[in-house]
Amino acid sequence: MHETLKSRSDVTVVLIFFVCLALAGILAGSFFVRDYARARASISWLAVDGVVLSRLDHEPTQLRYAYSVDGRTYESSRERVFNAQFLQSESRNYLPGEIITIFVDPQNHSFSVVETGGASVAFVFFSLVSGICIFFGVGGIVWTLSEGAAEEIRMAADGAYQ
Repeated sequence: MHETLKSRSDVTVVLIFFVCLALAGILAGSFFVRDYARARASISWLAVDGVVLSRLDHEPTQLRYAYSVDGRTYESSRERVFNAQFLQSESRNYLPGEIITIFVDPQNHSFSVVETGGASVAFVFFSLVSGICIFFGVGGIVWTLSEGAAEEIRMAADGAYQ
């Protein structure tokens, strides 16, 4: 009985690992697809004037800015979407009070960027990594369950012959 309990414990640990791997791949993949779609859409977003408020204390390369859409004022510090951070672009040194162009998501006015677009190569890379995680996670789940069932059958057969 002790051997059966140890075997089930081992299978459970391996199963949990593969489930976590598959879930991480699914969550990461959905994030990267949504982020890249937003990056592509940002090219045609509403362009409005904004004003640089300040640099962020904890990150001097980032800035805080404000802008208005439909009479409502918003504030943000997002310069670009996640995957666009992998693009090579010249960084500008924005000064507080400077007027800059802000691109605003027409569906969600509180989401805006200073630089539009995204990095296709980064999207492909992250999508492949997410797909590999899903592939090995799901494959590992199937393998673990089949090996666990085979072990149960072996143990039951050994117990029947004794």
